[in-house]
Amino acid sequence: MNTTPFTGLTIVTVLYRSGEMLAQTLPTWARSAGELPVRFVFADNWPQDGCEKVIAEHFDEARYEYLPDSSNPGFAAGCNRAVAAATTSHVLLLNPDVWLPDDALDRIHAAIAEDPETPIAVGLAMHGGEYVGISLNPISLFIDRPASATRAALGPSGGAAVFPTELFHRFGGFYEHLFAWGEDADLALRLYASGSRTRALDLVLPHAGGHSVEGDNKLQGFRAFLLARNRLLVAARTFTWPLMLVAIPVLAVAHLALAARRARQGLLRPFLRGVGRGLLDGPAARRQWKGRRFGFASLYGYLTVRRA
Repeated sequence: MNTTPFTGLTIVTVLYRSGEMLAQTLPTWARSAGELPVRFVFADNWPQDGCEKVIAEHFDEARYEYLPDSSNPGFAAGCNRAVAAATTSHVLLLNPDVWLPDDALDRIHAAIAEDPETPIAVGLAMHGGEYVGISLNPISLFIDRPASATRAALGPSGGAAVFPTELFHRFGGFYEHLFAWGEDADLALRLYASGSRTRALDLVLPHAGGHSVEGDNKLQGFRAFLLARNRLLVAARTFTWPLMLVAIPVLAVAHLALAARRARQGLLRPFLRGVGRGLLDGPAARRQWKGRRFGFASLYGYLTVRRA
């Protein structure tokens, strides 16, 4: 019996250098929302590029909240701030470079109403593939889960994820120190360890992917740094000690392979700085999560249970 009521949906979007992209995608959001009881909260981490004007052109003032922060606290902090402003029972985390088909929000509404307690992974089509949620991977630790995978999703991807608002708050939302890239995997592992499972919705949304760093070498380097650091921090925070002892040599070998890839991309230096920072920050990151951790029992369940 469901105990979480469905009292509405807030779409939560973090913006960063998103003005041109939002001008393309937001009209599709407005059409899909139509007369549905959907609200919008935008956390803008780069407010100087005109996103506020684009939003005002498409939505009445009463339908959205705009939260600018020129200090750019990161995607994770932006999501947490926007979810804190939501007054509905559910939130849909949606990247600004995602287009919504006309029936998308109708279908998401119906899926929530069917089972309000369970997080939902919404599919994304990007870079020539289709992905739904997050998977574990022995090399990169977490990856986008192919839509054709037989194994169920570990959790939703932050690019298109539905959460009961209370559940998101109860688990502390995203770990803000991660800044960006990996915060959704961190939450997914913590939710999975607690027994919370994610449903995959048979809906795939067109997604540009990477608009905030595209064409900027400095930001590409920052992304390589964060991914290297955050893999280690996610493992340190969410794995039990027995699983961590097994994971350490696997991660060491994996990072050698990743280092070779980053060297070919000209991103070896930020990658190595990320590894070093991850090793330094790992103990403090672990202390900051006091809940259940992902261990061998969780791993066995994840590896053996197939999607419905």
